[in-house]
Amino acid sequence: MKEQVRRTLVIGITILCACIIVASGVMPFLRPAAIYPSITPASEADETGDSEFVFSFEDRTYRLGMPVDMAVYSGARSGPKNAILYENISDDVWMTGYYRAFIDDPHQEALYGKLLHSFSDLRDKKDLDSDRYAELITAFVQAIPYENHPNGTPPKFPVETVVEGTGDCDDKSLLLAALLSRAGYDVALLDFVNDSHMAVGIAGDNNTFGSTGYIYIETTDVGFIGSVPDVLANGATLSEDPLVIRTGNGTTEYTSGDETAYIEMRKREAEEITATLGTSLAEEMTALRAEEVRLIGERDRLEEMIGEGETADYNAGISAFNEDAAAYNTALQAYNREKQRFDEALEVSAHILGHCSDRAETYRWLIDHPLAQTTMQGGQRSWSGRS
Repeated sequence: MKEQVRRTLVIGITILCACIIVASGVMPFLRPAAIYPSITPASEADETGDSEFVFSFEDRTYRLGMPVDMAVYSGARSGPKNAILYENISDDVWMTGYYRAFIDDPHQEALYGKLLHSFSDLRDKKDLDSDRYAELITAFVQAIPYENHPNGTPPKFPVETVVEGTGDCDDKSLLLAALLSRAGYDVALLDFVNDSHMAVGIAGDNNTFGSTGYIYIETTDVGFIGSVPDVLANGATLSEDPLVIRTGNGTTEYTSGDETAYIEMRKREAEEITATLGTSLAEEMTALRAEEVRLIGERDRLEEMIGEGETADYNAGISAFNEDAAAYNTALQAYNREKQRFDEALEVSAHILGHCSDRAETYRWLIDHPLAQTTMQGGQRSWSGRS
Protein backbone atom coordinates (compact mmCIF):
# COMPACT_ATOMS: atom_id res chain seq x y z
CA MET A 1 0.00 0.00 0.00
CA LYS A 2 1.38 3.41 -0.92
CA GLU A 3 2.30 5.61 2.00
CA GLN A 4 1.44 9.08 0.74
CA VAL A 5 4.19 11.66 0.95
CA ARG A 6 2.59 14.72 2.53
CA ARG A 7 3.88 17.96 4.02
CA THR A 8 3.09 16.62 7.48
CA LEU A 9 5.20 13.47 7.23
CA VAL A 10 8.67 13.02 8.58
CA ILE A 11 10.33 12.94 5.16
CA GLY A 12 10.54 16.67 5.48
CA ILE A 13 8.85 18.92 2.98
CA THR A 14 10.64 22.11 3.91
CA ILE A 15 9.85 25.68 2.90
CA LEU A 16 12.92 27.88 3.12
CA CYS A 17 13.11 31.65 3.27
CA ALA A 18 13.37 33.21 -0.16
CA CYS A 19 15.24 36.31 1.00
CA ILE A 20 18.94 35.64 0.30
CA ILE A 21 21.07 38.74 -0.22
CA VAL A 22 24.37 38.78 -2.08
CA ALA A 23 27.08 40.77 -0.25
CA SER A 24 28.13 42.75 -3.29
CA GLY A 25 24.68 44.02 -4.02
CA VAL A 26 21.02 43.64 -3.26
CA MET A 27 19.76 40.99 -5.65
CA PRO A 28 17.86 37.73 -5.12
CA PHE A 29 19.79 34.48 -5.38
CA LEU A 30 18.52 32.57 -8.41
CA ARG A 31 17.36 29.11 -7.54
CA PRO A 32 14.51 26.71 -8.41
CA ALA A 33 11.21 26.81 -6.61
CA ALA A 34 11.92 23.34 -5.25
CA ILE A 35 14.74 20.82 -5.00
CA TYR A 36 13.77 17.18 -5.38
CA PRO A 37 15.55 13.90 -4.56
CA SER A 38 18.49 12.90 -6.72
CA ILE A 39 21.13 10.19 -6.79
CA THR A 40 24.78 10.77 -6.03
CA PRO A 41 26.55 7.47 -6.78
CA ALA A 42 28.52 6.15 -3.82
CA SER A 43 32.25 6.29 -4.50
CA GLU A 44 33.01 3.32 -2.24
CA ALA A 45 30.63 0.96 -4.10
CA ASP A 46 32.01 0.44 -7.59
CA GLU A 47 31.11 -3.20 -8.12
CA THR A 48 28.26 -4.60 -10.16
CA GLY A 49 25.52 -6.63 -8.52
CA ASP A 50 23.15 -9.07 -10.17
CA SER A 51 19.40 -9.12 -9.69
CA GLU A 52 17.30 -12.04 -10.88
CA PHE A 53 13.62 -12.07 -11.70
CA VAL A 54 11.12 -14.78 -12.57
CA PHE A 55 7.87 -13.77 -14.24
CA SER A 56 5.16 -15.30 -16.39
CA PHE A 57 4.00 -13.87 -19.67
CA GLU A 58 1.40 -15.50 -21.89
CA ASP A 59 2.25 -19.20 -22.11
CA ARG A 60 5.72 -19.23 -20.59
CA THR A 61 7.74 -18.41 -17.48
CA TYR A 62 10.90 -16.35 -17.95
CA ARG A 63 14.00 -15.87 -15.85
CA LEU A 64 15.81 -12.56 -16.24
CA GLY A 65 19.21 -11.72 -14.80
CA MET A 66 20.07 -8.03 -14.62
CA PRO A 67 23.45 -6.48 -13.70
CA VAL A 68 23.09 -3.33 -11.60
CA ASP A 69 25.61 -0.60 -10.82
CA MET A 70 25.86 -0.83 -7.04
CA ALA A 71 27.29 2.66 -6.77
CA VAL A 72 24.05 4.02 -8.18
CA TYR A 73 22.01 1.74 -5.93
CA SER A 74 23.93 2.73 -2.80
CA GLY A 75 23.61 6.40 -3.64
CA ALA A 76 19.87 6.02 -4.20
CA ARG A 77 19.35 4.09 -0.99
CA SER A 78 21.37 6.37 1.26
CA GLY A 79 20.50 9.75 -0.22
CA PRO A 80 17.84 12.14 1.10
CA LYS A 81 14.34 11.68 -0.27
CA ASN A 82 12.68 14.85 0.87
CA ALA A 83 11.57 17.76 -1.28
CA ILE A 84 12.88 21.19 -0.33
CA LEU A 85 10.39 23.91 -1.26
CA TYR A 86 11.61 27.49 -1.58
CA GLU A 87 8.15 28.75 -2.43
CA ASN A 88 4.67 27.98 -1.22
CA ILE A 89 3.68 25.90 -4.26
CA SER A 90 0.59 23.71 -4.51
CA ASP A 91 0.59 20.02 -3.65
CA ASP A 92 -0.19 19.07 -7.25
CA VAL A 93 2.88 20.93 -8.49
CA TRP A 94 5.44 19.72 -5.98
CA MET A 95 4.11 16.16 -5.98
CA THR A 96 4.43 16.03 -9.76
CA GLY A 97 8.04 17.20 -9.61
CA TYR A 98 8.76 14.94 -6.66
CA TYR A 99 7.69 11.68 -8.29
CA ARG A 100 9.19 12.55 -11.66
CA ALA A 101 12.52 13.07 -9.91
CA PHE A 102 12.54 9.43 -8.80
CA ILE A 103 11.92 8.26 -12.36
CA ASP A 104 14.08 10.68 -14.33
CA ASP A 105 17.34 10.70 -12.40
CA PRO A 106 19.93 10.25 -15.19
CA HIS A 107 21.99 7.72 -13.23
CA GLN A 108 19.20 5.16 -13.76
CA GLU A 109 19.04 5.43 -17.55
CA ALA A 110 21.63 2.68 -18.06
CA LEU A 111 19.50 0.29 -15.99
CA TYR A 112 16.36 1.18 -17.94
CA GLY A 113 18.25 0.60 -21.17
CA LYS A 114 19.46 -2.86 -20.09
CA LEU A 115 15.99 -3.93 -19.02
CA LEU A 116 14.38 -2.69 -22.22
CA HIS A 117 17.09 -4.36 -24.31
CA SER A 118 16.12 -7.70 -22.74
CA PHE A 119 12.41 -7.00 -23.27
CA SER A 120 12.87 -5.90 -26.87
CA ASP A 121 14.82 -9.09 -27.65
CA LEU A 122 11.89 -11.11 -26.32
CA ARG A 123 9.46 -8.90 -28.24
CA ASP A 124 11.29 -9.64 -31.49
CA LYS A 125 11.46 -13.38 -30.81
CA LYS A 126 7.74 -13.58 -30.05
CA ASP A 127 6.78 -11.05 -32.74
CA LEU A 128 4.81 -8.98 -30.22
CA ASP A 129 2.73 -6.03 -31.31
CA SER A 130 2.79 -2.82 -29.26
CA ASP A 131 -0.06 -3.89 -26.95
CA ARG A 132 1.53 -7.24 -26.12
CA TYR A 133 4.89 -5.54 -25.61
CA ALA A 134 3.32 -3.21 -23.04
CA GLU A 135 1.77 -6.27 -21.39
CA LEU A 136 5.18 -7.99 -21.28
CA ILE A 137 6.79 -5.05 -19.45
CA THR A 138 3.77 -4.82 -17.14
CA ALA A 139 3.93 -8.55 -16.31
CA PHE A 140 7.58 -8.16 -15.32
CA VAL A 141 6.86 -5.36 -12.84
CA GLN A 142 3.68 -6.95 -11.48
CA ALA A 143 5.60 -10.13 -10.68
CA ILE A 144 7.96 -8.26 -8.32
CA PRO A 145 6.74 -9.20 -4.82
CA TYR A 146 4.61 -6.58 -3.09
CA GLU A 147 5.82 -5.31 0.27
CA ASN A 148 3.77 -3.01 2.47
CA HIS A 149 5.97 -0.30 3.96
CA PRO A 150 5.52 1.43 7.34
CA ASN A 151 3.52 4.63 7.42
CA GLY A 152 5.57 7.61 6.26
CA THR A 153 8.13 5.62 4.25
CA PRO A 154 9.18 7.60 1.15
CA PRO A 155 9.26 5.98 -2.29
CA LYS A 156 12.20 4.04 -3.63
CA PHE A 157 14.10 4.96 -6.73
CA PRO A 158 13.44 2.31 -9.40
CA VAL A 159 17.04 1.08 -9.09
CA GLU A 160 16.30 0.23 -5.44
CA THR A 161 13.21 -1.75 -6.39
CA VAL A 162 15.22 -3.71 -8.97
CA VAL A 163 18.06 -4.52 -6.56
CA GLU A 164 15.90 -5.29 -3.53
CA GLY A 165 13.34 -7.23 -5.54
CA THR A 166 10.32 -5.90 -3.63
CA GLY A 167 8.23 -2.75 -3.55
CA ASP A 168 4.92 -1.24 -2.57
CA CYS A 169 2.47 0.41 -4.93
CA ASP A 170 4.39 3.61 -5.55
CA ASP A 171 7.76 1.83 -5.86
CA LYS A 172 6.46 -0.55 -8.50
CA SER A 173 4.44 2.14 -10.27
CA LEU A 174 7.51 4.37 -10.57
CA LEU A 175 9.46 1.49 -12.15
CA LEU A 176 6.69 0.57 -14.58
CA ALA A 177 6.08 4.17 -15.63
CA ALA A 178 9.83 4.62 -16.20
CA LEU A 179 10.05 1.56 -18.43
CA LEU A 180 6.86 2.12 -20.42
CA SER A 181 7.63 5.78 -21.06
CA ARG A 182 11.10 4.93 -22.33
CA ALA A 183 9.59 2.24 -24.54
CA GLY A 184 7.62 5.03 -26.22
CA TYR A 185 4.23 4.71 -24.51
CA ASP A 186 2.11 7.63 -23.35
CA VAL A 187 1.91 6.88 -19.63
CA ALA A 188 1.20 8.62 -16.34
CA LEU A 189 1.30 7.94 -12.64
CA LEU A 190 -2.19 7.83 -11.12
CA ASP A 191 -1.84 9.14 -7.57
CA PHE A 192 -4.89 8.46 -5.41
CA VAL A 193 -3.84 10.84 -2.65
CA ASN A 194 -6.64 10.32 -0.13
CA ASP A 195 -6.76 6.57 -0.80
CA SER A 196 -2.97 6.32 -0.24
CA HIS A 197 -2.52 4.38 -3.45
CA MET A 198 -0.63 4.75 -6.69
CA ALA A 199 -1.09 3.01 -10.04
CA VAL A 200 -0.02 3.61 -13.64
CA GLY A 201 -2.12 4.79 -16.56
CA ILE A 202 -1.49 4.13 -20.24
CA ALA A 203 -3.21 6.21 -22.89
CA GLY A 204 -5.98 4.56 -24.88
CA ASP A 205 -9.39 5.23 -26.36
CA ASN A 206 -11.27 2.40 -24.63
CA ASN A 207 -11.77 1.38 -21.00
CA THR A 208 -10.13 4.49 -19.57
CA PHE A 209 -10.33 5.24 -15.84
CA GLY A 210 -12.76 8.00 -14.92
CA SER A 211 -11.89 11.26 -16.62
CA THR A 212 -8.13 10.62 -16.71
CA GLY A 213 -7.91 9.57 -20.35
CA TYR A 214 -5.65 6.71 -19.22
CA ILE A 215 -6.29 2.99 -18.88
CA TYR A 216 -5.62 1.80 -15.34
CA ILE A 217 -2.71 -0.56 -14.57
CA GLU A 218 -2.47 -2.07 -11.09
CA THR A 219 1.13 -2.88 -10.18
CA THR A 220 0.75 -4.63 -6.81
CA ASP A 221 -0.57 -7.87 -8.30
CA VAL A 222 -0.73 -9.70 -11.61
CA GLY A 223 -3.65 -8.53 -13.73
CA PHE A 224 -4.78 -7.27 -17.10
CA ILE A 225 -4.14 -3.75 -18.26
CA GLY A 226 -7.48 -2.05 -17.59
CA SER A 227 -8.53 -4.25 -14.68
CA VAL A 228 -9.30 -2.13 -11.60
CA PRO A 229 -9.25 -4.03 -8.28
CA ASP A 230 -12.43 -4.00 -6.22
CA VAL A 231 -10.35 -4.01 -3.05
CA LEU A 232 -6.78 -2.78 -2.58
CA ALA A 233 -4.05 -4.60 -0.71
CA ASN A 234 -5.08 -3.07 2.64
CA GLY A 235 -8.79 -3.72 2.16
CA ALA A 236 -9.59 -0.17 1.01
CA THR A 237 -11.30 0.80 -2.24
CA LEU A 238 -10.60 3.58 -4.70
CA SER A 239 -12.90 6.50 -3.92
CA GLU A 240 -11.58 9.44 -5.93
CA ASP A 241 -10.19 10.64 -9.21
CA PRO A 242 -6.38 10.53 -9.07
CA LEU A 243 -3.79 13.18 -9.61
CA VAL A 244 -2.46 12.43 -13.11
CA ILE A 245 1.32 12.81 -13.39
CA ARG A 246 2.41 12.29 -16.98
CA THR A 247 5.86 10.79 -17.35
CA GLY A 248 8.07 10.94 -20.43
CA ASN A 249 7.13 12.02 -23.93
CA GLY A 250 5.84 8.75 -25.38
CA THR A 251 2.98 8.74 -27.85
CA THR A 252 2.12 5.05 -28.30
CA GLU A 253 -1.32 4.12 -26.99
CA TYR A 254 -2.76 0.83 -25.80
CA THR A 255 -5.42 -0.28 -28.28
CA SER A 256 -6.80 -3.44 -26.67
CA GLY A 257 -8.83 -1.72 -23.98
CA ASP A 258 -12.06 -3.04 -25.49
CA GLU A 259 -10.78 -6.61 -25.09
CA THR A 260 -9.76 -6.14 -21.48
CA ALA A 261 -13.15 -4.51 -20.80
CA TYR A 262 -14.82 -7.60 -22.27
CA ILE A 263 -12.66 -9.88 -20.13
CA GLU A 264 -13.60 -7.88 -17.04
CA MET A 265 -17.30 -8.04 -17.96
CA ARG A 266 -17.12 -11.83 -18.36
CA LYS A 267 -15.24 -12.12 -15.07
CA ARG A 268 -17.96 -10.23 -13.21
CA GLU A 269 -20.68 -12.19 -15.00
CA ALA A 270 -19.09 -15.48 -13.93
CA GLU A 271 -18.71 -14.25 -10.34
CA GLU A 272 -22.36 -13.21 -10.20
CA ILE A 273 -23.51 -16.58 -11.58
CA THR A 274 -21.48 -18.61 -9.12
CA ALA A 275 -22.57 -16.41 -6.22
CA THR A 276 -26.25 -16.62 -7.19
CA LEU A 277 -26.44 -20.27 -8.22
CA GLY A 278 -24.10 -21.62 -5.56
CA THR A 279 -26.76 -21.38 -2.86
CA SER A 280 -29.82 -22.10 -4.99
CA LEU A 281 -28.30 -25.23 -6.53
CA ALA A 282 -27.48 -26.63 -3.10
CA GLU A 283 -31.04 -26.00 -1.93
CA GLU A 284 -32.45 -27.48 -5.14
CA MET A 285 -30.34 -30.63 -4.83
CA THR A 286 -31.52 -31.12 -1.24
CA ALA A 287 -35.14 -30.82 -2.37
CA LEU A 288 -34.61 -33.14 -5.36
CA ARG A 289 -33.04 -35.80 -3.18
CA ALA A 290 -35.94 -35.59 -0.74
CA GLU A 291 -38.41 -35.93 -3.60
CA GLU A 292 -36.47 -38.84 -5.03
CA VAL A 293 -36.70 -40.68 -1.71
CA ARG A 294 -40.44 -39.97 -1.54
CA LEU A 295 -41.01 -41.18 -5.10
CA ILE A 296 -39.06 -44.39 -4.47
CA GLY A 297 -41.19 -45.04 -1.42
CA GLU A 298 -44.37 -44.34 -3.39
CA ARG A 299 -43.22 -46.65 -6.19
CA ASP A 300 -42.52 -49.47 -3.73
CA ARG A 301 -45.94 -48.98 -2.16
CA LEU A 302 -47.65 -49.17 -5.56
CA GLU A 303 -45.73 -52.33 -6.40
CA GLU A 304 -46.90 -53.89 -3.14
CA MET A 305 -50.49 -53.07 -4.12
CA ILE A 306 -50.06 -54.97 -7.37
CA GLY A 307 -48.53 -57.89 -5.55
CA GLU A 308 -51.41 -58.01 -3.10
CA GLY A 309 -54.05 -57.63 -5.80
CA GLU A 310 -55.19 -54.19 -4.69
CA THR A 311 -55.89 -53.12 -8.24
CA ALA A 312 -58.34 -50.33 -7.44
CA ASP A 313 -55.95 -48.61 -5.02
CA TYR A 314 -53.11 -49.03 -7.48
CA ASN A 315 -55.12 -47.45 -10.30
CA ALA A 316 -56.07 -44.58 -7.99
CA GLY A 317 -52.44 -43.83 -7.09
CA ILE A 318 -50.50 -44.50 -10.26
CA SER A 319 -51.75 -41.42 -12.12
CA ALA A 320 -50.59 -39.02 -9.39
CA PHE A 321 -47.29 -40.90 -9.12
CA ASN A 322 -46.65 -40.55 -12.85
CA GLU A 323 -47.39 -36.82 -12.70
CA ASP A 324 -44.98 -36.38 -9.78
CA ALA A 325 -42.31 -38.46 -11.51
CA ALA A 326 -42.63 -36.40 -14.69
CA ALA A 327 -42.38 -33.16 -12.72
CA TYR A 328 -39.36 -34.51 -10.87
CA ASN A 329 -37.64 -35.41 -14.13
CA THR A 330 -38.35 -31.95 -15.54
CA ALA A 331 -36.94 -30.30 -12.42
CA LEU A 332 -33.90 -32.58 -12.54
CA GLN A 333 -33.23 -31.61 -16.15
CA ALA A 334 -33.51 -27.93 -15.24
CA TYR A 335 -31.15 -28.48 -12.33
CA ASN A 336 -28.63 -30.20 -14.57
CA ARG A 337 -28.75 -27.31 -17.03
CA GLU A 338 -28.12 -24.80 -14.24
CA LYS A 339 -25.41 -27.00 -12.75
CA GLN A 340 -23.73 -27.03 -16.15
CA ARG A 341 -23.99 -23.24 -16.29
CA PHE A 342 -22.54 -22.99 -12.79
CA ASP A 343 -19.64 -25.27 -13.75
CA GLU A 344 -19.03 -23.26 -16.92
CA ALA A 345 -18.94 -20.05 -14.88
CA LEU A 346 -16.42 -21.62 -12.52
CA GLU A 347 -14.34 -22.62 -15.53
CA VAL A 348 -14.48 -19.05 -16.87
CA SER A 349 -13.36 -17.63 -13.53
CA ALA A 350 -10.54 -20.15 -13.24
CA HIS A 351 -9.36 -19.53 -16.81
CA ILE A 352 -9.28 -15.75 -16.36
CA LEU A 353 -7.49 -16.04 -13.02
CA GLY A 354 -4.94 -18.45 -14.47
CA HIS A 355 -4.18 -16.37 -17.57
CA CYS A 356 -3.90 -12.82 -16.19
CA SER A 357 -0.71 -12.25 -18.17
CA ASP A 358 -2.20 -13.40 -21.47
CA ARG A 359 -4.90 -10.98 -22.59
CA ALA A 360 -4.93 -12.12 -26.24
CA GLU A 361 -5.45 -15.82 -25.47
CA THR A 362 -7.96 -15.11 -22.71
CA TYR A 363 -10.06 -12.94 -25.01
CA ARG A 364 -10.09 -15.59 -27.76
CA TRP A 365 -10.96 -18.31 -25.26
CA LEU A 366 -13.86 -16.34 -23.81
CA ILE A 367 -15.29 -15.65 -27.27
CA ASP A 368 -15.29 -19.42 -27.85
CA HIS A 369 -16.89 -20.15 -24.46
CA PRO A 370 -20.12 -18.16 -24.05
CA LEU A 371 -22.25 -18.91 -21.02
CA ALA A 372 -25.71 -20.44 -21.44
CA GLN A 373 -28.76 -18.48 -20.35
CA THR A 374 -30.44 -19.33 -17.06
CA THR A 375 -33.64 -21.38 -16.92
CA MET A 376 -34.40 -21.57 -13.20
CA GLN A 377 -35.89 -18.70 -11.25
CA GLY A 378 -34.24 -18.35 -7.89
CA GLY A 379 -33.92 -22.10 -7.44
CA GLN A 380 -37.71 -22.68 -7.28
CA ARG A 381 -38.88 -26.18 -8.09
CA SER A 382 -41.22 -26.78 -11.02
CA TRP A 383 -42.76 -29.88 -9.39
CA SER A 384 -45.38 -30.02 -6.67
CA GLY A 385 -43.56 -32.26 -4.22
CA ARG A 386 -46.66 -34.10 -2.79
CA SER A 387 -46.29 -35.33 0.76
